[in-house]
Amino acid sequence: MTTRDEILQAALERFARYGYLGSSIQQIADDVGTSKSSVLYHFDSKEALLEAAMQPTMDALSALIDALPAAKDDKVAAAPALVTRFVDTLMAHSAAVSIFVTQRGALQEVPAIVRGNAIVDTIASTLVLEAPTTRSLTRLSIGLAGVAFILADAVDTTHEHPSPEEMREIFIDTLLELCMPEAVAAGEDA
Repeated sequence: MTTRDEILQAALERFARYGYLGSSIQQIADDVGTSKSSVLYHFDSKEALLEAAMQPTMDALSALIDALPAAKDDKVAAAPALVTRFVDTLMAHSAAVSIFVTQRGALQEVPAIVRGNAIVDTIASTLVLEAPTTRSLTRLSIGLAGVAFILADAVDTTHEHPSPEEMREIFIDTLLELCMPEAVAAGEDA
């Protein structure tokens, strides 16, 4: 892992745990064991650091959105794979998800948050167009938001959480139950 990568990881963890506004470049440098000037060598500002730290998450979510149109033909068949991919993406980027979910109101003008909001809007508009009913859209929206908020809370280490494997299984099962309750019930009857 390069110094730049270590700085990005430390920044994500610090921003998720203490907030972007509550974190300084010096604290991030201290977390990495480097100097403030080293951090500033790699990133011009704290905002540039946030941008770079959030970029992989935004790219992964954009790729997920790009896969949505391919699911138009058979939503029922595509749902398990899309739900699994969505959960895996959020879990792989849980610190960035935490930053976005818990701090987006305070960081509305920051480009990474603006891009995240656009991605959320795209997901929502796609769901509105693709959802068979308002009820199923509402159920799925609650589930997707719930996964994001639970992952944001999981960054907090002051209380115990299920293992990542257990959380993943619960998230996938719950989202599938919420977006396709008839299909899940039919599978249980078989």
